[in-house]
Amino acid sequence: MSRVFFLVVFLALASSSLGDKVKKQPFIDLSYAFNNETVTWPGRTSTWNVEIEGETPDGVWIASRGFCTSEHTATHIDAPYHFHKAGRKLDQIPLEDLIDTPGVMIDIYDKVHRMVNGNLTVVENYVLTRQDVQDWERKNGVIKPGSIVLLRTGWGERWPDVKAYRGIHETPPGKEDKPVEKKADGEPASVKVGDLGLNFPGYDATAAKYLTVERGVLGVGTDAISIDAGVNSRFFPAHQVFASRSVWMLEMVANLHLLPPRGFNLWVVPFKIDRGTGAPTRVLARINN
Repeated sequence: MSRVFFLVVFLALASSSLGDKVKKQPFIDLSYAFNNETVTWPGRTSTWNVEIEGETPDGVWIASRGFCTSEHTATHIDAPYHFHKAGRKLDQIPLEDLIDTPGVMIDIYDKVHRMVNGNLTVVENYVLTRQDVQDWERKNGVIKPGSIVLLRTGWGERWPDVKAYRGIHETPPGKEDKPVEKKADGEPASVKVGDLGLNFPGYDATAAKYLTVERGVLGVGTDAISIDAGVNSRFFPAHQVFASRSVWMLEMVANLHLLPPRGFNLWVVPFKIDRGTGAPTRVLARINN
């Protein structure tokens, strides 16, 4: 009887201790703050204004600010509809796909940044391939269905330097960062892509197909400005593959150097925009014990 009693007490204390550890395990913030230094895609702008910040005549302090920005600004999510006409819009992504979801981190920093003859060489438009993913799996284990894959390229070290983060070496005449032209009714006149002089790493179509078809991932992300490499910023092949398979995408994800290859869960919390193509997003990670 006494042995049973002590066993029950021991298990209860162990369970309580484990629960406390889980509760106290800190979150890692994988999001950039939204401010005037936020990097945007070329042609997009953000505006800010102070609505009120001070005391009323009755001595009541009130502060409120307004902003106007693209859905695809700062750390943000791309809904499948962003690159697939029949894809899910933001408000159609199930919450269970976004909250407390297992993540993996594929680190290609050393493939992007190489020492050649004692000098650092940056392979700006390096693309993650199917082979790269398989090499990672041989070392870290197979990526399970329902995972979120994050790609660390090292591009986050360039934030918030706009030209460095976009990978622009020079701005050719006539290619200055200008707002997208508008029609008389306020709608965009056209979507300008390609020939923007962008250079940064990303996924290629073979990796996208492998992760969607053979691994069944829910979402993917990168620390760069786009899922596709800069050199592919005309047809966006990886975007198209992921979106066509209902896989959502995270871009401009911060602090990926703080994550292990696996053994963590993610909380992805975007603005809830009706029929949204994307939204600024708070991304949090918690390491599993």
